[in-house]
Amino acid sequence: MAESIQTIEIGSINDEWKNKLSALGTAKGEARSELLKNIQQYAVKKVDEWKSEVVYIGIIGDPGAGKSTFINSFRGLKATKKGAAKVGLKHTTKEVTEYPHPKRPDNLILVDFPGVLLKKGQQGGMAFNIQQYLDDYGEKMNLCDVFLVFTSFRIQHNAVQIGMEARKMGKNILFVRSKFDVDLKNQEEDDPYYLKENSKEDLMEGLREDYIEVLKDVGWLEDVKPEDIFIISGRLPAVLEGSFDMPKLRKAMIDDLDDLKKMVVINTCRDYSKGMVEEKAQVYRNQVWQIALAATAASVVPALGTASVPAAWIAAYHQYKQGFGIDDESLEHLAKMTRKNPTEFKDFVQSRLTKGSGTPEGVVQAILGVLSSFSTSLMTAVIVDQVVDYSIPVIGAVITAPVSFGINYKVLNKVIAIQEQCAKDLFDLVFRDSAV
Repeated sequence: MAESIQTIEIGSINDEWKNKLSALGTAKGEARSELLKNIQQYAVKKVDEWKSEVVYIGIIGDPGAGKSTFINSFRGLKATKKGAAKVGLKHTTKEVTEYPHPKRPDNLILVDFPGVLLKKGQQGGMAFNIQQYLDDYGEKMNLCDVFLVFTSFRIQHNAVQIGMEARKMGKNILFVRSKFDVDLKNQEEDDPYYLKENSKEDLMEGLREDYIEVLKDVGWLEDVKPEDIFIISGRLPAVLEGSFDMPKLRKAMIDDLDDLKKMVVINTCRDYSKGMVEEKAQVYRNQVWQIALAATAASVVPALGTASVPAAWIAAYHQYKQGFGIDDESLEHLAKMTRKNPTEFKDFVQSRLTKGSGTPEGVVQAILGVLSSFSTSLMTAVIVDQVVDYSIPVIGAVITAPVSFGINYKVLNKVIAIQEQCAKDLFDLVFRDSAV
């Protein structure tokens, strides 16, 4: 085939995958064909590998810092729902408590750590004992992938100390200044003219700068930049909508995770923030090559309709819709949250994708619509099972594989792009008067 070498972008992969792909790059003849078949079968098994991963998110903070409210909102729960963390001025976390996400309780778990552990001091008072804290909770801290250190109107030394110890363990530490909705209300009452002359972003920037200074005063030893401080409201609508710094916080929470764990978070957590749409799309793109390999055994012939579309495509199509928050269930929830008609949202999404795309037949038509944009010569090459060379920078090698692999790769990337834009446009429509 006269087509030039195509570049295939791959996210983070383990050594086993690198070895298999590198071997494919050097194999010839029948050995290459057999190895490709084995890799395709391996890919089928690995497509859903992320479902066996577990992500632990550590939550640290003093009583009243807004931890429990955030824990509930991040899991899509109101405080009155079963399994919700207790909230209120009188509630204090006394033991490590795990809060599984109701959608995938075995895969995503928020771990609420006590903000203080007081022991009697020499003078009969109470003192914070960091070593006792580590003896009691250090093992559980080591399990966590990332830590959120919560504060509201003041920063306590105890929470900072715990955060410092987690940092020594090599954990990613994010500082969360919660209850910004209360800050705004107080600012309006205390200085009604402030927000007429300044923006919410100005107030947030001032809080970040103050936060950094106080962190230094209470003993944080590392450099902290304004972008390391996240100003949020932990209320459910604000978390789902992505108000204030919530999209930035979501992104920071997954930045240091590998691609499989990122898949756990974005496929589990419902949110409607435009700021996270591009991040989700990139995570999905990083995994497209694997789904494309899993689908190479299927023939792609548009004239055959349903029979020509690999099952891996249909599964990916639905997974992307759920992740972007544009599947029917998410749209029903969005409509309830915004007190709007869900039919309006569903019609919008279907008009951007394909009418009836919620059904298997609709999905097929949506995918075949993407295929129709490809050249006749390329589709003919698929039918006769021609091969082409693909450059894979992450392993520094060129592999030879069926043209169908390239088609799979292009189709899935196109589907992601279409759904990504659909989600952005929908959230613009729904929240055009909001702070997102």
